[in-house]
Amino acid sequence: MRIWLCGLLALLLLPSATMAAEIRHADHIWQDENHLLVRLYLDMSLPDVLVEALANGVVVNFRSEVRLGYARGILGERTLTAADKGVRLEYYALSRHYVVTDLELERMDLAPTLGDALEMLARRLGRVVLEMDPDALRPGLEYTLATRVQLDHSALPLPLQWDARLRGAYGTQLGWHRWSLQ
Repeated sequence: MRIWLCGLLALLLLPSATMAAEIRHADHIWQDENHLLVRLYLDMSLPDVLVEALANGVVVNFRSEVRLGYARGILGERTLTAADKGVRLEYYALSRHYVVTDLELERMDLAPTLGDALEMLARRLGRVVLEMDPDALRPGLEYTLATRVQLDHSALPLPLQWDARLRGAYGTQLGWHRWSLQ
């Protein structure tokens, strides 16, 4: 009984999760008949543990994922196409600048403050292009887009990975943000 009560007390004393990225709104536009640009409007903030890790030279990676699919009744959802985008955030103490790197395009941007870096990070993560065959869309089906943004825990040093798993000290919005293609 004492062990159970101590375990419950320990869970209550742990800090609650702080969201690093949250999808505020999402929409899409057709670039041409084969490319769909998905735009995510993100609220980005980093918990103190990640800000401190950045200041100590730890690189923080984020990944945004987008899926286009349709419902198949009780069989779940079928994905027609999917895309993802990775963005890295790091701090260079010597120059006192944050560097935001689009891992797909290998484009780097400098930011003098963390707020500017998070704004650039949100812009980079929030633009994902889906390539698709227009003949794959059949009339009569309701297509949905689903997206999520995640902190890449596996890219963190092992002590921070354990901290993330045990305490939930930082995270991203759970689940998928969904909307209709129409």
